[in-house]
Amino acid sequence: MGMSLDQSIGVIRVGGRPKGGRSHVGAQERSRPRNLLDPGAQGAQPKTMRRSERKSQPNTLGLAGDGDDIDLILTIEGSFGVHFGDETAKWWTVGDIHQALLDRVPVAATPGLCSTSMAFYRIRAVLAEFSRSPSPVRPSTRLSEFRIAPKALSARLMRELGIRQPAFPLFWWGVIGCVALLLGIASPLLILVVRAAWPALLLFPAGLIMVWTDRGQYGRMTVGDLAQKVAIRNFAYFTSQGADSRPETLWRALRQLLVEETDINPSHLTADTRLVA
Repeated sequence: MGMSLDQSIGVIRVGGRPKGGRSHVGAQERSRPRNLLDPGAQGAQPKTMRRSERKSQPNTLGLAGDGDDIDLILTIEGSFGVHFGDETAKWWTVGDIHQALLDRVPVAATPGLCSTSMAFYRIRAVLAEFSRSPSPVRPSTRLSEFRIAPKALSARLMRELGIRQPAFPLFWWGVIGCVALLLGIASPLLILVVRAAWPALLLFPAGLIMVWTDRGQYGRMTVGDLAQKVAIRNFAYFTSQGADSRPETLWRALRQLLVEETDINPSHLTADTRLVA
């Protein structure tokens, strides 16, 4: 993952050894990690921050303790094939996460394959039958050029490859569904004032159906973009297939995953970056 995707497609280093025995999506779910703002953690002080406040803190991931920290930990555990348990309550910086990964993830001293290239070739094979053009699929090819909806593509990749997929943004249908859900939640209060407004109760189930059936959207995402996102969410899987697992590669993968999952500017993310403000 140290070189650009277009470069690595042409030249893939093969000096690493495949490593087995690490499970990925098929593994059973373990117990949820402790909240990083757990009052039981020494010195922890719960605090809720608005998104605008988080962005004003350049040297922090801006986790607010409203469940976003647990979601992030679960994402890291899923990508690297590890389990942290209650150790997370003692973390303060990104460096703590990195050290915990180094303690658990087998690393190599020699280069291996490029995980992004490996992901690209697997995705390209799945997309081949949905291509609208005879032109070869390249990293720069837009996903919108294929005859398959984002949600269907995620399901297909999960079924055929068994690897974790990034979430695609909702299409307008799903956005309207979210609005309907919010209005449906508030509808009981409206009915207390206006009894004739009881049909508003139908907004909640209607919103659920709309969100569930939304096909998602690609936007300007390319096949290369998707390959990069898939690679950083499946570090353990690809290293078990021979991908590069040197310590510096693990650090780059962790940084990219944190940038994907939070609002932090990549130039501000270091080992000293705080997890919470």
